[in-house]
Amino acid sequence: MKLLQTVPVLLLLMLGVFGCGSEEPAPPVAEGRVEVDLTVEAPLIRVGYVKQDHHSAMFVSALRGEQMSDLYPVYLAPLGEGYYALVKDGVKVAEVQVIESQGAMEVPNNMNAGLFDIGFGGVAAFASSADRGTGIKIISPLHFDGDMLVVADDNETVVDWDSFVEWVMNSPEPVTVAFKSPTAVAVVLLEGALNHSGVPYSYQSSPQPGSRVLLYNAQGEANLNPALTEGTIQAYVSNNPHPALAEHNGIGRVVCSLSELPPGIFGDHPCCALAATSAIIAENPEGVAAVLELFVYATDYINNNREDAAAAVSEWCGVPVEVTVESMESSVYDMTVNQRFVDNMHIILDHMRGLNVFTGALLATDRAEVDGVLYDFSMLPENR
Repeated sequence: MKLLQTVPVLLLLMLGVFGCGSEEPAPPVAEGRVEVDLTVEAPLIRVGYVKQDHHSAMFVSALRGEQMSDLYPVYLAPLGEGYYALVKDGVKVAEVQVIESQGAMEVPNNMNAGLFDIGFGGVAAFASSADRGTGIKIISPLHFDGDMLVVADDNETVVDWDSFVEWVMNSPEPVTVAFKSPTAVAVVLLEGALNHSGVPYSYQSSPQPGSRVLLYNAQGEANLNPALTEGTIQAYVSNNPHPALAEHNGIGRVVCSLSELPPGIFGDHPCCALAATSAIIAENPEGVAAVLELFVYATDYINNNREDAAAAVSEWCGVPVEVTVESMESSVYDMTVNQRFVDNMHIILDHMRGLNVFTGALLATDRAEVDGVLYDFSMLPENR
């Protein structure tokens, strides 16, 4: 009798498994997770970045979508070939295409050329672009510090800024110090420190008599360590991970963080930010807001899961994980608009004016006028 009672149950189970022909059973949905239709049409938002750990929020969002989906209401789901579904509260609200820029100096140029809508890039480069009337606006802080002064590995003379100044002032020939781009924050801070310390300098492209430092445009951060190895330059200033890579490979030695340079006002300096074109702000502010929310959560993930975040950044950028861990230790990841950010940005802008970088709207010294040209923080989660 028990056998006869069991047979119908087995038949029902078999019908449940095989009754749908050759179709595979639907994959289980994790408890508490909403199954999302990733095939629905959604607006496209193109996001540009550079392969450096200052832009870690991009790489963590792309490679840790599953983990983020368990922790936050906004995350990315891969669609393939550089495209991702941006999911918010269980609904696909946008498709995000991630596009690599060959250098931070090219990010605003690529945005102006229509190659992407939102860019990870340097605050000085975005300010220079906004000054020219491009309509690009910084829409969020992103990253602070992480810029270093590096000398050749065999230079035993220089151990800090004071010994660097003594070295260049007593060198029989001018010391060549490289930077990656004329609009990089690092060179703005270096010039401010050289001026404060009374070190005569000029650019290698137009050297001036009496210069103790010649500033050399390396045309991109990827050229810094090779130039140091070849002896084309004797030192450089740049963002990590290149200084950390120089130490890892025995090429160079980090002397100090640029936050420590005189006149002592560069601590916690903003380095990178997120910016958007005027077109995407006008056409899809809700989509931009969702992207910003995504990166706010990615920043939270970085700050609370540093080792796993470093593993993701290492995987994306192709940098040894131990170098990435060391490099990220020099950085502060924070997308909060606060007085620290606003005041330190104005310090950088003041220095840029002193270096005659601006020719347009950012020549103004009225803070409200400058803020109206440079920023639009209305799409940040804290302001929605």
